[in-house]
Amino acid sequence: MHRSTGRSREPARRGRALALPLALVLLAETAVALSFAPGAAASEPSPRAVKPAAPQEEVNARLTAQAQGRRIEVVGARTESTTSWANPDGTMSVESFAGPVRFKENGRWVRVDLTLVKNADGSVGPKAHPRGLRLAGRTGDSGGDLAVLGRGGKELALGWKGALPQPRLKGAKATYDDVLPGTDLIVEATRTGFEQYLVVEDRKAAERAADLTLPVRTEGITARQGADETLALTDPRTGERVGRGSTPYMWDAGAGGENAPGARAARVDLGVTERAGGFDLRVRADRSFLADKATRYPVTIDPAVYFGTDFDTYVRNGDTADFSAGADLRVGREWQKGEARSFINFPRHSSVTGQDVLNAELNLFATWADNCTPHSWEIWDTGTASSATRWGNQPSWRSKVTSSTQTHGHTDCGPRWISEDITSLVKQWSKTTNTVDTVGLRATDENDVNAFKIFASAQTSTAPSILVTYETPADPVKDHVVYWNDVLQETFRQVGGAPGPLARAGAMMHGAIYDAANSARCAEGALTCLGDPYLVKATASNGALPDVNSAIDHAAFEVLRSLHPTLNFDDEIAAARSTIPAAVTASQRAAGTEVGQKAAAAMIAARQDDGSAPVAPYTGSTQPGHWRPTGSGNGATPQWGLVKPFGMASSTQFRSAGPAGHTQMSTLLPSQAYADQVNDVKGLGGAESTERTADQTKAALFWANDLDMTYKPPGQLFEHTQILSRQHGTTTAGNAKLFALTSFAMADAAIVAWDQKYRTDIDLWRPESAIRLDGDGNANTTADANWQPLSQDRNGQHFSPPFPAYISGHATFAGAWSKATQAWFGTDQVTWTATTEDPNALGVTRTFTTISEAATENAVGRVWLGVHYRWDGTDGVTAGGDAAAHAVANRLKPNTAADWTAYETLRNLAGCQEVGKRLVAEHRWNSYRCTQVQAQAPEHTLSVK
Repeated sequence: MHRSTGRSREPARRGRALALPLALVLLAETAVALSFAPGAAASEPSPRAVKPAAPQEEVNARLTAQAQGRRIEVVGARTESTTSWANPDGTMSVESFAGPVRFKENGRWVRVDLTLVKNADGSVGPKAHPRGLRLAGRTGDSGGDLAVLGRGGKELALGWKGALPQPRLKGAKATYDDVLPGTDLIVEATRTGFEQYLVVEDRKAAERAADLTLPVRTEGITARQGADETLALTDPRTGERVGRGSTPYMWDAGAGGENAPGARAARVDLGVTERAGGFDLRVRADRSFLADKATRYPVTIDPAVYFGTDFDTYVRNGDTADFSAGADLRVGREWQKGEARSFINFPRHSSVTGQDVLNAELNLFATWADNCTPHSWEIWDTGTASSATRWGNQPSWRSKVTSSTQTHGHTDCGPRWISEDITSLVKQWSKTTNTVDTVGLRATDENDVNAFKIFASAQTSTAPSILVTYETPADPVKDHVVYWNDVLQETFRQVGGAPGPLARAGAMMHGAIYDAANSARCAEGALTCLGDPYLVKATASNGALPDVNSAIDHAAFEVLRSLHPTLNFDDEIAAARSTIPAAVTASQRAAGTEVGQKAAAAMIAARQDDGSAPVAPYTGSTQPGHWRPTGSGNGATPQWGLVKPFGMASSTQFRSAGPAGHTQMSTLLPSQAYADQVNDVKGLGGAESTERTADQTKAALFWANDLDMTYKPPGQLFEHTQILSRQHGTTTAGNAKLFALTSFAMADAAIVAWDQKYRTDIDLWRPESAIRLDGDGNANTTADANWQPLSQDRNGQHFSPPFPAYISGHATFAGAWSKATQAWFGTDQVTWTATTEDPNALGVTRTFTTISEAATENAVGRVWLGVHYRWDGTDGVTAGGDAAAHAVANRLKPNTAADWTAYETLRNLAGCQEVGKRLVAEHRWNSYRCTQVQAQAPEHTLSVK
């Protein structure tokens, strides 16, 4: 206004089986320089830096999230393994996975989908794979490439000697039947590569597979073998290590079936023979182990090879193997084995460093437990793990973060996602500049074999992740409801006058804003409505989805310029429109504008002839007890008690019984109650009072704001509403409803107060009249012609506001505001600090620990200011509270449904609960619940009613 304003198990097709897996994984981006996943500690390079999102894109996402009441992804911040979102409350969230969840193809991000399908050329491949994995279809007797991984000059192909049949496809698995007598070959696509193993039905078949050579064709990669049977893959041009192969192992089925924990295990020899264009892998199993009568088939032989930057592993007491290429993260003591501990490295997302972390949770997929009885395990902050990590040289276990008894994976309590709060740990991490953060997992009692558990590793499709929510720096743009509330307060400063018309203006503007925002959200679907409309549920004629911010802007703009035609709000609407994200289309803006204008028009029409038009001034009476002018003018807005309410049924609905129950001046003035009230304010409210404390003086002036060029009592309470809203993280949609209900309550408070000031037989005189004049007929009062109230104007002149005293407008506003905000936030226990615009208390702040405390101090502060009696305040707070309670119960009611109705599906339980809590906290629905979509998925369905 111009200042003119674990891996899945494939059932054996026949008899017993022997599995020979070979897992191969290439880097995420084969066309760029390769970087090796964490290896020996002395040569650990930093992970690839995460490019921060463009600041404006993040701001746009945050504005959109606040306006639409849902989280919005910051697309420009995507990486292979991280996703960032702007949340409706202004915070940001980032989920970091221990392995890639998407990849770039032809300049666009594609989500990994491991479901195998047959290609047009007869080959087989996942629907979307970051390394371009291709598997063989039917081949001739000479065999060929079984699996090819990579592109762009960095390629690795695993071969098979002999004919391959057309594979059977099931999910991520391809089964090649009878590749050897009595033997099937299975290849399973993984997140960054594949696993290959043989399934053999008897010891005779196992003997044939005990010594197997697999040809590997490479382009741009060489292999070197370590003394511990590990495999190092390097870039021959730079000598840098670009991949790894873990120590090969084999294990039998134990007593639990294929791949079950508790199996007997033995080392496997792995030989590497270089040749032109690649190398041969010779896998030689321990024949005595295979022949041992105690060995239970199937037997798994696992010389896994991986390329990539993701890293996790487990170590086991008594073993010197590298388990980093496996699908399992083991925790606790396995039957007849040593205790195991796991480590997961998470690349640090740059946006978390230095931020105020609000919440962080570790998400793990539990694949195995020996039973369903809860057994404790722990999450620790540890040093960084590497491929050199073994039981004897573990990273330091710095501090325990939390304990958990969540136990899943057994047949009776199947595999599923679990989440644990690690906020305290991530808060510590955010204060450092590490590039990798590591969590350790261990059993609380490492001797208890019943506590053994397995979680899925980063190599699986259910990689571990950390979801972090953090506070963002001060936003350069407020949400649009708060923005227009600031414009409203500035309007109050410029127009001044009695508080009733100001409160009416606030209710009209915020009521129209609510209807506009609600209409825009309803256009997205009935479930997304904010609740019942106040006057109208508007629609856009162009059929586009209305932009919520545009709807808010034009609702406020149209109402304000209708109320104040001499003021110019063009700059304000232009400033508001300039902050709407560029992603909002012209048609969406136009739809939002139309919806906002319709909401404003409905409000303006509803308030025509509502009784607010000016009438002749009230000059009062010279009779004792009745109000008379005190030098500040005739009685202002005497018609206000007849104004049409916003939430109440009538202006007299909550009229009190009168001061101390008196309805006639003839009985009031002689009463002891009257004398007590007069003497109370005489002692405490005088300009020269010696009874009033220094703190009471500060409080009285803090709440005054009677002078023009301040935001007046309604504006001060709107300011407190903004503070509480900000502290609670209320969204734009929530603010639309909160400010509407609060403004309705205060507008009706003015009507209640002015009804009693002017429309009853007790238009009580101000304390300065009662104290200065002799004539009330009460023997217990003594006149003092020199007494003056503490209240003063900018020139130091003492004054009383130009209205009858009973009841107090300030107190009635405070009672209404208190009841409305308590109902909204669901508690009286809120702590906040605020300041004031009264020129006699500039710089003064007050801190409150309850909402009702603030209302009470506001009311009694009028006694300390010398302009009201104590009953003016107590009865005012009650009447205002009753008016507000009626508005809250009967206006803008939440959505309802006869039964639970699906609202949205969210990533995990914590996210589902957060959205559900907000929907209830912002009075959009009465209750919510979260149910897991399926046991093996982290997604939860949010239902409401």
